[in-house]
Amino acid sequence: MENQTMQLPELPGPVPQNAETSSDIPQASAEFRTVPTDAEDFGKVPHAAERKENHTLTVRETARLFETAGVARTERSIINWCQPNRQGIARLDCYFDPNERKYYITPQSVEAVIQEEIQRANKSSEALNSETFGSSVAHVKHSPAADMAKAADERKVQEMEREIMDLKIANRGKDYLIDELKDERAGFFDQLLSAKRTVGQLETKLHLLGGPKTESQGTP
Repeated sequence: MENQTMQLPELPGPVPQNAETSSDIPQASAEFRTVPTDAEDFGKVPHAAERKENHTLTVRETARLFETAGVARTERSIINWCQPNRQGIARLDCYFDPNERKYYITPQSVEAVIQEEIQRANKSSEALNSETFGSSVAHVKHSPAADMAKAADERKVQEMEREIMDLKIANRGKDYLIDELKDERAGFFDQLLSAKRTVGQLETKLHLLGGPKTESQGTP
C-alpha cells in the first residue's frame, strides 16, 4: 500500500506569529523606568542643620545681650527670630539641638540684629520728636492766646529778675554798712584800749615819783 500524505485543512485568516504577539507585551525594563529611584525620593527630604563652632549663645544669654545694649527683647522674640519666616529665612543664625530642645545662636548674628534694632529705635525716636516739634510750632504759630500767655510769662520773668537784682544791691549796701560799723567799732575799742594803757602808764610814773595815789590804786 502506497503511503499517502494527509493534508490539513486550511484555516481561514492569517495565523498570528509568535514574534508579533511578543512585541505587544510590555517589557520589564520599560515598567522599571517609571518607578522613582531612591535617590529621587531622598532629594526631597530636607537635611538637618549642622551645629557650628560659633553656635554658643543660648536664648537667655541672647536676651541679656539685647537688654545690655538698651534694646531689651523677650526670650519669645528671640525664639521667633530663630524660626524661619515665610521665605524660609531665620533672622538669627542658630541651631536647634533636638536632644537638649534649645537653640544655640552665633554672637555675630546677635550683634547684627542688635545694631538693626538700635537703628530702628533711633529712627522711631527721631520721627516722634519731629512730629512733636512740628505740632508745637504749628500750635504756637496759629494760637494768639498762646502768644499772649508767652509774652505775659516773659514779663513776669523780667520783673522777677529786676526784683532779684534790687535785693542783691540792697544786700551789698547792707553788707557795706555792717563792715563800716565793724571797722568803726574796732577802731573805738582800739582807741579805748590805747587810752587805758596811757592812763596806766601815767599812774605808774606818778607812783614812782612819790606822788599822791589815785583812786584807781585803792586805799590802804
